[in-house]
Amino acid sequence: MLLNQVEKAIIKNGLLKAGETVLVPVSGGVDSVLLFHLLWILRPKYHWTLQVAHFNHSLRGKESDQDEAFVRQLAGKYEVCFHRQKQEVRKYARQQGWSIEEAARLLRYDFLEKTAAAIKAEKIAMAHNANDQVETVLLFLLRGAGKTGLAGMPVARGKIVRPLLSIWRKDIELFAKQNKLLFRTDSSNLKTNYLRNRIRLKLLPELVRRYNPQIYQHLLQLSALEREEDNFLQQQARQEKAKCLEQKAGATVLNIKRFLQRPVWLQRRLVRLIAPLPFEQVEKILNLAGATGPVKQLPLGDDLWCRREYSKLIFSTGAQIKKANRAAMWALSAPGVTRIPDLGLQVVIRSYQKTTGFTLRKSKRLTFLDAAAISGQLCLRTRRPGDRFQPFGLAGTKKLKDYFIEQKIAPGERNQVPMIVDEKGMVSMCTLGRIDNRVKVTRQTKTILEIEVS
Repeated sequence: MLLNQVEKAIIKNGLLKAGETVLVPVSGGVDSVLLFHLLWILRPKYHWTLQVAHFNHSLRGKESDQDEAFVRQLAGKYEVCFHRQKQEVRKYARQQGWSIEEAARLLRYDFLEKTAAAIKAEKIAMAHNANDQVETVLLFLLRGAGKTGLAGMPVARGKIVRPLLSIWRKDIELFAKQNKLLFRTDSSNLKTNYLRNRIRLKLLPELVRRYNPQIYQHLLQLSALEREEDNFLQQQARQEKAKCLEQKAGATVLNIKRFLQRPVWLQRRLVRLIAPLPFEQVEKILNLAGATGPVKQLPLGDDLWCRREYSKLIFSTGAQIKKANRAAMWALSAPGVTRIPDLGLQVVIRSYQKTTGFTLRKSKRLTFLDAAAISGQLCLRTRRPGDRFQPFGLAGTKKLKDYFIEQKIAPGERNQVPMIVDEKGMVSMCTLGRIDNRVKVTRQTKTILEIEVS
C-alpha cells in the first residue's frame, strides 16, 4: 500500500521526527495533494503540525489564480494554516536575465525558506517523485553534469525532505483515483516550451520505445549509485577543507601549495565548497592556481572574485575588496595602551630613558624609536596611495608598494599591515619589524619609545 511505502521511506531516511512542524508546499497538482493527504493521515500517529504553502507564479493568468483558490480551499477543509505568495515570475526572469524555469524555482524556494523560518517549521516536505528524479538526472546528463548532478535530488537536504522520491507517478495517480482525491492539472505541463517538459513528453517515451524499456528504472538506479559515491567524496572534501581553506578578513583564502597537492577531483570539490560554480569557471580557477607571473584576478559573477596572490587564492566580494582598500586611522596613546577592535590589535607604547648598557630586544612585534624624532601625534593606520619611507639602514626613500612587492606581501594582505605614522609620515611597520630611518635610535637618543603590537 502506498501509505506504508511512504511511511517506511520517512522512517528509513529519518525525514520527519515526531512532534515537528511541517510546511507542505501544495501546487494543486496530484503529487502535492497526495503528499499532504498522506501526511495528514499519519499526523495523529506522529503528532505533526502541518501547514500549507502555495506560490502563485502568475504564469497562466486566471488558471494560476484558480490553482491558488483550490489550495486555499483545501487548507480550509483540513483546517490548517495557509501561506501564499504571488509574483510575476516572467517579469522577474526578464529583469534578471534568467530563464523562466530558473526564476520560478529560485523564487519558490526563497518563499518556502522564509515561510518555514517565520512559522518555525523544522521541515519542508516536497512532493518530488521517482519520475521527477529520472527527469532531473537526464536533464543534468544533457547539460554535462558530474556525479553531483547525476545523483539527482537528495531525499533530504537541510529543511527540505522528499518522502515521495521513490514512488512512481503512475502509483500516485492510481492512489488518487482510488481515494477520489481532487486535484488540479497544470496545462503548462503539456507544452514543450520548457526543456524538462520536452524530456518528459518526447525524449523519455522515445528512449523507452526505441532503445530501452527499462530506462526509467536504470536512471533511477544510476542516481542512487551516484548519490552514494558523491556523498562519500563530498565528505572527503569537507575533511580536507580545514587543511586548505581559511576565513580571513571576511574573505575565503585557499593555500595554493596544499591545494595543488590534492588530486584534481578533490580540487574541484574544494572550489565548489566555496561557491557552487559551473564546470568552466572551476577549471579557470584550477588554471589560475597553477599559473605563474604577476597577480591575476578572475570575475566569477554575482559580485564574487578570485585572485591569485603569490601562494594564495583569495575569494571575496567586490564590497570586501573595497572595504579592504579603505585606509583607516587611530590615534595612539604614547605612552599608554590603545585597543583597536577593527583590526583585532592592541598597541602598547612604553617610554624609557636611555642608559649605559641599554640593549634593544629583537622582535617583529617590538619596535624602538627615538622619542625626540617623533613629530606630533602618533597614529596607527593602514596604507594609502603614494606612501613612501626610508627603510632603516638604506639610503633614499622607497615606495611602500615596491617594498611590499620585494617582501612578497600579497596585495590582499597589504591593506591589513598596520603602520604607525606621525605628522611627517611613516614611522614603523610594526608587525614587520621595519622602521623609518629618521626615527632610529642613535647614540644621541635620550628617550626611547618601545612599541609592542599584539
